[in-house]
Amino acid sequence: MTKLIDVKDAIKTAIEMERDGYDFYTKAAARTSSEMGEIMFKSLAQDEVLHLEIFQKIFEENVGSTEWDALVNSSNKYADLPVFPKDLEAVEGANPDTSELDALHMAMDSEKDAIDYYTKILEDTEDSEVKKIIEEIIEQEKNHYWILHEEFTHLGKTGYWYDMDYLGG
Repeated sequence: MTKLIDVKDAIKTAIEMERDGYDFYTKAAARTSSEMGEIMFKSLAQDEVLHLEIFQKIFEENVGSTEWDALVNSSNKYADLPVFPKDLEAVEGANPDTSELDALHMAMDSEKDAIDYYTKILEDTEDSEVKKIIEEIIEQEKNHYWILHEEFTHLGKTGYWYDMDYLGG
């Protein structure tokens, strides 16, 4: 069985990743000049909120809601995993004029890092319930990567965003 501390530590880091993802996608949605791009980024941001809710459920079941509340309201980060850039201006090559292609590329890199992180949790976890949930999160992150990749390729070739219905959004 997975040690309680392992579950706590993994979820603390996952909380930060999901918060960072939400912030990144929200900022990207606000910056894009395309309505389709805005819809896609907002949809991805909402998925990050859903992931956070899943982690809340796992954490509360393993630790309790009081500690969850304290953790979520804490300004302390458990780990410094720069999966999603917090400040687009601070990212090398990004500035207020960062193109939508650059934002998509940064998001693809971030999703790959998230997949790697969750895969490591999966490999280190023995709890079958936690494994099932993490496997679902990995699939969702892979879907995010696929959507971003398809959008990146299409936008790069045509200059136009896909309609989200085409991408399954």
